[in-house]
Amino acid sequence: MSKLSVPKINSTNLERINPLLLPLPWLVVVVLVIAFVTMKYSSPEDKTAEQQEAAKIFPHTYLTEVEIRQFDQDGSLHYQMKSPLIRSFQVKENPSAEDYSLFQTPVFILVNDPQKPGWFVTAQEGRLDSENVWFTLTQDVLARQTSEKHGETTLSTTDLRLNTQDQFAETSKAVTMRAAKSEITGVGMRADMKREHIELLSNVKGTYEP
Repeated sequence: MSKLSVPKINSTNLERINPLLLPLPWLVVVVLVIAFVTMKYSSPEDKTAEQQEAAKIFPHTYLTEVEIRQFDQDGSLHYQMKSPLIRSFQVKENPSAEDYSLFQTPVFILVNDPQKPGWFVTAQEGRLDSENVWFTLTQDVLARQTSEKHGETTLSTTDLRLNTQDQFAETSKAVTMRAAKSEITGVGMRADMKREHIELLSNVKGTYEP
């Protein structure tokens, strides 16, 4: 029967090839060299992206306890907005179309006719882009109107785009509309608050209590 012979390992050679057996000062030098090469040859695009992200995180300006009111030509209130904190972000070095503002827990009041009930719209956060036309409301968005004839009507969703000038709202998300004796759900909505016209776009289901 033949015997399997295992070659002997020279401890001197093992020390040469095993980095764990290197003296501690040499290990420190190796780590520093690797760190230097990594920093030197990192992509400039990555650094630019990191700088832009940092600029977005830190607001360019901020306002506290803000109340905005806009009136019609006859002096009647058109809409009102309140927010405890507004942070404005300038994405690039100079003002651009990519700039935006974030509104903390905004509250909107939309009034079309002083003789008719207005709409109250609330959310956890609102965003206004540089065009200053559409608010994007997110997290616990609720719109409600209360009238003597129809009672309270509420619209709830997770994401809503709101045009305060035209008093128009839209969303592609799930919506629940509740009234005194009915509840209707759907996906997608267009709401013309001036004309009190609400349209659910798809998957509409409802219940009614006579």
